[in-house]
Amino acid sequence: MTDRSIASRPSLEQVIAIVDFMEKHPALGLGQMRGLEKRDECKKLWFKLTKIVNSLGGPNRPMKSWVKYWADKKSTIRSKVQSSNGDPNTLSSNIEKKIWDLFLANDSSKDRSSVKQESHYMDEAFYNEDSGEHQIESEPVLTFEEPMVDLEERQMLVMEKLVKIMGDQANALSQLAHASHVNAQAMERLAEASQIQARAVERLATCFEAIGASTHDVRNAMVDIDSTIKRFYSTSPA
Repeated sequence: MTDRSIASRPSLEQVIAIVDFMEKHPALGLGQMRGLEKRDECKKLWFKLTKIVNSLGGPNRPMKSWVKYWADKKSTIRSKVQSSNGDPNTLSSNIEKKIWDLFLANDSSKDRSSVKQESHYMDEAFYNEDSGEHQIESEPVLTFEEPMVDLEERQMLVMEKLVKIMGDQANALSQLAHASHVNAQAMERLAEASQIQARAVERLATCFEAIGASTHDVRNAMVDIDSTIKRFYSTSPA
């Protein structure tokens, strides 16, 4: 294992895997697996977590380095909250807030005891005892920087917001297209109604023309009747 792989920052995927593993094993995450009866179980869990994390994208480190990272990470988060008068809302990433809620929120008043609980994982004997497949390399642990979780998580949040905005925009365009389609159908129905109205007016006009013609015929008939009656009376003997 190279110095570079130990010193480089853990990836966001590795940090998430560590937090998820600790959430499943809260006693390990809280540093409460103390005593001889818990020692072997603790080593097995750390060995398992080391294999999981090293199999992901990011640096490969010995178990001792990951133990130190977890202790330092919790210490950093605790310090951030303390420097902001105990307000965890000042934490800049969801991962840090999750670590605070799960492992530090109920332990904020016991800083010294918490550090003491973590310290027993850092004993050389914890790593150097023979334990079959769990024997760990005795490599020196180099100092390393905290991962750039905040920046990566912000980028992920920006991408999520961008995807959400694009989804909302697509929904808005779909609704606009639907409204346009409904409007087109309404215009078609209005055109059909106008055509029906025009035909009705045309038929009404035809009826009025027929009535006018009939009235003219009746008038002519009455004139003829009147003329006939007059001729009849004018030709009758006195």
